[in-house]
This record gives sequence, C-alpha cells and structure tokens, in this order.
Amino acid sequence: MKARTLLAFVIILALVVPMVVACKPEPTPTPTAAPPTAVPSTEEPATEAPTEAPTAEPTPEPCAPATEGPLAGVDPRGQTVVWWHQHTGGRQEWLDQVIPEFNATNECGITLVAEYQGGYNDIRDKMNAGIASGELPGLVVGYQNDQAFYALAGGLADINLYIDDPVWGLTPEEKADFYPAFLEQGVHPAFGGARLGFPPNRSVEVIFYNNTWGEELGFPNPPTTPEEFREIACAAAAANGDGTGGFILRDDASAVAAWTFAFGGNVLTEDGMGYVYNGQATIDAMTFLKQLYDDGCAYFYTEGYPNPEFAARRAIFTMGSSSGIPYYQSDMEAVGSTDTWSVIPVPHTTPEPVQNIYGGDVMIPATTPETQLAAWLVIKWFTSPQVQAEWCRVSGYFPTRASTTELLTDYLDENPQWAQAVALLPYGTYEPQLISYQSVRDAVTQAFNAIMQGADIQATLDALTEQANELQAELMP
Repeated sequence: MKARTLLAFVIILALVVPMVVACKPEPTPTPTAAPPTAVPSTEEPATEAPTEAPTAEPTPEPCAPATEGPLAGVDPRGQTVVWWHQHTGGRQEWLDQVIPEFNATNECGITLVAEYQGGYNDIRDKMNAGIASGELPGLVVGYQNDQAFYALAGGLADINLYIDDPVWGLTPEEKADFYPAFLEQGVHPAFGGARLGFPPNRSVEVIFYNNTWGEELGFPNPPTTPEEFREIACAAAAANGDGTGGFILRDDASAVAAWTFAFGGNVLTEDGMGYVYNGQATIDAMTFLKQLYDDGCAYFYTEGYPNPEFAARRAIFTMGSSSGIPYYQSDMEAVGSTDTWSVIPVPHTTPEPVQNIYGGDVMIPATTPETQLAAWLVIKWFTSPQVQAEWCRVSGYFPTRASTTELLTDYLDENPQWAQAVALLPYGTYEPQLISYQSVRDAVTQAFNAIMQGADIQATLDALTEQANELQAELMP
C-alpha cells in the first residue's frame, strides 16, 4: 500500500512541477529613463540653403541694336546698301564674285548691291542730282574735295559717329593698324573735323627709274637727293643727245604737291583752310625743275603716257601714280627690254621721304540711321585685312592697313616694284581736300607750264596762291 501510494505521489509531482514553472510570471524589467521630450524651438530650423544653378547670361542676338552709345536702338539688320563705284574690268569681276558671298554670310543679313556709275565725274554729277532729289545710295566713292561739296549740301554722314562707337566702331588696335596719314585724310577742318570719307585703298606718287641704264652711266645706286637726281638725268640726256633721255616732266597738281612735300613744305596752310603755293619749298622745287628743263635734262612728252618712252630708254626717269606699275611692266615686256627698273621716292631734301599718297574714299550718304549703320558695317568688312589683301591683288592698289601686307608676302615677292612702293606708305602725306581743289588743280597746271615757259617763279606762285584762295572763298565763304 505504501509503495503504491509513494508511486502515485511521484507521478503527481512529476505532472505538477512543470505546470508551476510554466505559470510562473515573467520578471518585471527594470524601468529605464524615457528619452527627453524635445522642447519646441521658437527659431526656424537650421537648414542648408539650396544650391541654385547659376543664371546663364543671355546670348546676344547677332547684330541686335546696341543698348548703349550714340547708336543705341539703331537696327542694321536686313538693310540693303547700294554702292556706287567706278570699278571696271577685273575689279568689277572680283566684286561680282565676293559680294554674293558677303550677302550670304554676314550675320546682319545686309544685302550689298554694287553698281557701276561711270568715272568720278559721272558719279559726282549723279550725287549732286541725288542730294537734290533725296534719292541717294548707301555708299559712294569719290575724292576728298567731292566730300566737301557733298557735305556742304548736307549729303553726307559723319563717319566719326561709327568709327568711334563703343559697339560698332573700331578698337584702338584696329585704328592703330591703319597708316596714320590715311586715317587723317577724310577729316575736314572746314566741317568741324567731321570724317567725311574712309580709305579703302591708296596709290602713291613715285619716280620710275631704270637701274640698269643708271649703272651703265656710272651710277650704282638710285638717287635720293635732288642733286643726285639731276646728275643722273643730265647724264642720260647727254647719252641720247636728241633731247630725250632725262626726266619727263609732269605738270599736274599732284606732281607739284609731291615736289613741294619732298622739299620740306606744303601747299596747304597749317590750319588746313587755305592754300599756300608761294612757300619756300614750292619756290625751290619749281626752280629745280625749271633748271633741269633749261639744261635739257628734262622734257615734256604730251602724246600719251610716258611709260612707252621709259621702256624705250628715251627717259631714265618718269613720274606718276604707282597704279601705273602694271603698264610699265607690260611696256618693258613689249619692247623685249631686260633692264632692271624700280620705283623710288621723289628725291627729297628732308631726312626721310615725304610721299604724296592719294586715292578715292568711300563715303556714307545721309539716308536713314539704319542704312548708314549697315553701310559702315560694309566698310568694316571691305577694309578688313583678309578682304583688303584680296582686293590689292586684283586692283593693284595699296592697302591702308599695315597688317594687310602680312597676307601679301607672296605677292610682294612676285612684284618687286609694287613692294618698293608699299615700303613708302609709312611716309605718306596728302594733298588739299578743300571744296575748291578740283578748280585749283587746273590753275596749278597752268602756273607750272607758265613757269617752264619762262614766267617769273615768285610772281607766278604768288598769283596762283591768291587765285586758289579766291576760288575757295567763293565756294566756302
């Protein structure tokens, strides 16, 4: 019984113990401190400023009107510029080729229309008619005395407005690239310093010299002074013995100015408002030439151009525009001459040469602000070094910018006489650009011929000076 009871107790204990364990409560965990509650701040939370993409500067529209300067608001886009010019032959053909390219590529959408209008006299007549009627081109060519006449009638724009503009004008470096005398020309004191023309190209008054013949006569170098010039001219005249051989006289006003410059003077008063043909330099130059003529060392040739005489050794010296270089070359080849020849400065008494530089300008007629600005942009394009270099090759004219010659090295090598003349450009000065100069030129020719025929030099030049200033006063009171 006891054993049976003990066994039952053990069984019951085995069943109860696990139940007690299973019902035992889990131990209560030790409380931990709750995280502190954040106190709301009265300040804005510190946040990093968002990174904004930089605002891109708006790309200016090509050729959009300027927003500053005297030309603010003037829109050159889409304008048509008619250009009256005098170019023919190869020059016209080149213009016909290059202008369509300009029209197709210039960012302003300008259309340039080049129209041949005859010679300078024809253009002068048409400009005068256009000023009267109000129908003017956008660009026109002409000489400086033409500019004064047109400006007096109110027919021209002042190019200073464009060349100095902060947006459309020339930079200081671009201005400095032009030969100084070329930019000075076209500025008219009689019109308050207005710039009435701009130089696209130039020619220079030079002496043509037969080097081979000079060497045969015992002169190894070209002359630089009037005395050396006289010695060579007289030796050549003596060698021919028939009244030829020396220097062919040139009686036009450009030659008189060139000799005056070479003798250290000017035919224009210091203020640029009048003429002075009776200065000591002109007297000395005319005395020198008259003595050459009297001694048989110089002569007149009036049957045509002097280049055939030069090629045939009937003149060791001639005088004329550098634009005649191709004609001299052609005539030398036509007679089969193997002589070496050159262009040299006008013999001078000054330390350095002083060369008479001349040529037509481009002018901007008074039309509309838009057309005038577009015309200026055409001028900038046409006088850029790259375009100017091409124009020089075609036209035979000289560049007006020094850097242009850097693009012409091969042309200079192939044309030595042209290169010799280019070397004279830094020594340039220019003739009067007064309104009366066209009439005065005729008076100068008459005075020159009178002196060569024996008229008193001082009295003739005094009378010429008086006549020239009277002509100026009549036109520009």
